[in-house]
Amino acid sequence: MQDSRLVELLKTLSPTELKELGRWLRSPFANQREEVTRLFDYLADKLDSTKAAALKKETVFKKLFPSEAFDEKRMAYAMSRLNLAAQSWLVFAEQQSGGEAAYRLQLAKALRKRGLEQQSERELRLAEAALQAQPHRNVEYHQRCHELHQQRYESSASRQRTAARSFQEWSDEETIVFAAKKLGQACTALVHKAVSEADLRIDLLEELLAFVEQRQLVAVPAVGIYYLGYKSMTEGDSRQWFGRLREAMRAYSGQFPKAEMRDVTMLAVNCCIRQINTRQGDGEQAFWLGQVFEIYKEGLDNQVFIENGVLSRFTYKNIANAGLGLKAFDWVEAFLTQYKDALEPRHRESAYLFNLASLYFRKPDYDRALELLTRAEFDDVLHNLDARRMLLRIYFDRGEVAALDSLLDSFAIFLRRRKDVGYLRQNYLNLIRFTKKLLQTPLGPDSYREAAREKLRNEISECKALAEREWLLGRV
Repeated sequence: MQDSRLVELLKTLSPTELKELGRWLRSPFANQREEVTRLFDYLADKLDSTKAAALKKETVFKKLFPSEAFDEKRMAYAMSRLNLAAQSWLVFAEQQSGGEAAYRLQLAKALRKRGLEQQSERELRLAEAALQAQPHRNVEYHQRCHELHQQRYESSASRQRTAARSFQEWSDEETIVFAAKKLGQACTALVHKAVSEADLRIDLLEELLAFVEQRQLVAVPAVGIYYLGYKSMTEGDSRQWFGRLREAMRAYSGQFPKAEMRDVTMLAVNCCIRQINTRQGDGEQAFWLGQVFEIYKEGLDNQVFIENGVLSRFTYKNIANAGLGLKAFDWVEAFLTQYKDALEPRHRESAYLFNLASLYFRKPDYDRALELLTRAEFDDVLHNLDARRMLLRIYFDRGEVAALDSLLDSFAIFLRRRKDVGYLRQNYLNLIRFTKKLLQTPLGPDSYREAAREKLRNEISECKALAEREWLLGRV
């Protein structure tokens, strides 16, 4: 039962949600079987149990039917019925999460179907008031406005003047919804392309960008935030566009729900990371690293990175890396400790050890870093790349040539086999290539050796896609 879909679902629910589901199950409308309620009560109490026996089917069956012999089929039926009831509650809870406006729009539609036009119009007025009173102006807000004006148009279609006004408002809101969703998709496609080289097509994008500019829809928060994000990631003068994006984020911060503000924040972070990995001009990396660090700190202060009490291990790593890039060692160490318990339990220890290894590597304390790296498990491709990069530098700086040669070969094979590293593949392949050249470059004061080193220095400086450029130049 531990690995059943039922237990998997129940474990995702918060204490409040479990309480609401329990009330739902006690309603005759949702459930009329006592064993289903008893099964839920038992599981809700044992979900956090560390004893595997507590969730064995035989153990649970004995609690449900103490005087009966174990019946596999009857146990399966009880589990299935509880799972179906829990899924029905999820649908109900999702419908209720739309708020007052969504509820009144649905009620207005139902009343109009029954010919109760006046009652329907009253609900539409109340829905409009609820929409205007709520603070958010994201795409969901415009979707609700679209539904409101559509219902008003359909209700007043026989009254030509009123219908025309409702139609125009309906059409305008649909345009905003389309633009916001399509630009959001375009931003997501850029991130996927960077990480996995996925060739994702976004139809009508160029036409939409021109339309947004022509109609000045940048001033609409739901559209403008993604328009500026897309421009920040694709235009040459990225600092200007990114500055406008940051201004919009601050101006619109109260107009997006927390979950969507997290997405917007990660959009800004991805803009910075993209620039850090592709721009090598004077001061470029320092500027973008400083920007991403400030975004992360603001996000932590606003708690936008915590979802259902959990901080993603990838966000954990990225925040630590931003601080390490600025040598904020004390801040990073405090952050790693403070937010360790917010990580998913199954990734908590390995993520903490990996990032602690990164901290000691940057200090540098290679002995401590190597000790931690050997204790950490990293199944994520980006963690894997980072670990190999750290080992490369440690082996080189310690003069452990045999270990370094083996690592360089295995690292190159890893990069060529993986299809999910995007633009990072060439950055790391060039790191491997130049490390090998560095090992082969003769040392000493004579002019031939100095010329060889100068040639290598120029090649490294001129290479566009290269990880650890400054480190390589320092070793030349």
